[in-house]
Amino acid sequence: MSAVPYYERTTCRLCDGPLAPVFALPSTPIANAFAVAPDTEATRYPIELMQCGACGNVQMRHVLSGLFEDYKYVTPGSRHQVNFAKYLRQRFPRAESVLEIGSNNGTLVEALRAEGFRCTGVDPTAPMLPGQIRGYFTEKWARRWDKTVDLVVANNVLAHIDDLDDVFRGIDRVLAPRGAVVFEVQYLVDLIEGGKFDMIYHEHMNYHTLNPLSKFLAKRGLVLVEWWHLPEHGGSIRVIVMRAGSPAALPAEPLCWDRLALAIDAVKQGLHAVIARHGPLVAFGASAKACTLINCMDIAPHITYCVDDTPEKQGRYIPGTGILIKPVSCLGDEPVLLTAWNYADVIRQRIPNVLINPFAPICS
Repeated sequence: MSAVPYYERTTCRLCDGPLAPVFALPSTPIANAFAVAPDTEATRYPIELMQCGACGNVQMRHVLSGLFEDYKYVTPGSRHQVNFAKYLRQRFPRAESVLEIGSNNGTLVEALRAEGFRCTGVDPTAPMLPGQIRGYFTEKWARRWDKTVDLVVANNVLAHIDDLDDVFRGIDRVLAPRGAVVFEVQYLVDLIEGGKFDMIYHEHMNYHTLNPLSKFLAKRGLVLVEWWHLPEHGGSIRVIVMRAGSPAALPAEPLCWDRLALAIDAVKQGLHAVIARHGPLVAFGASAKACTLINCMDIAPHITYCVDDTPEKQGRYIPGTGILIKPVSCLGDEPVLLTAWNYADVIRQRIPNVLINPFAPICS
């Protein structure tokens, strides 16, 4: 893949406040740019996190163009999506219509329809299926659509958006007066506390915490009325937002960057110790996390290949490496590095191999 243009974000995307650097990783390739040939000479781009001095929001310093033009991620079907749809039906029993922003391959759209919602999904990579519209959700898109809905859903998508103001102007256009916005995002506090540095990559432009989000929403006439923790993706939050209501109590959210730096050193030492003990490994999961983990830990020479169930990724290579992605059926008896550690329980049920979690590199 040839080099892509990028620019430096100089003010906070939530409040336009001043930014200061707080953390950096080694430069990496674009995480989902899976090449068709060995990719060891891939262009690497800086990974620098900045924090706003006014509202506290943390975000990626550099914004790369074209990240979603050849996007290979496919949302796996999961019990979480089914449970989320059931939750929405219980929490909003009178709601009839839903718009999902960032619907990907439509798995949540289907789950919501199974619960009786009229649901439309919009996504730049959406397959041309009933109820799916291909495009970026913006104010302009919302104006053309010219409909209102009871619920707007956006799970694991707000971290990927540079112009959040534009998106929420669009939400204001489509949300019914008594409607609600429900979204899930990976929680920065949990990322730091758990040392999950592999969640940091260029597509994740925002690293959300509750207090900056609440301030951002309030300026747009929205109230953060409920939130709670979820275990998904190493720690996430689900948030409910309405046009009126009592604001939820929010916690203090200390961010200890030194702790994250120490965790990264520990992961690197642990992985190299495992490799010295077991020899070459196979990676399970051609995820964006795999790109950050493998490139930042200098372990590409010790990964013989990667397995993944996504057909669009098979036959391609982990960015920045010569690691070929194969179907899971090609897996031998080698020890497996869980680059898709968030699906560890499911993977453990599928294969008998020794499994190595990079954040607890103890063989099981």
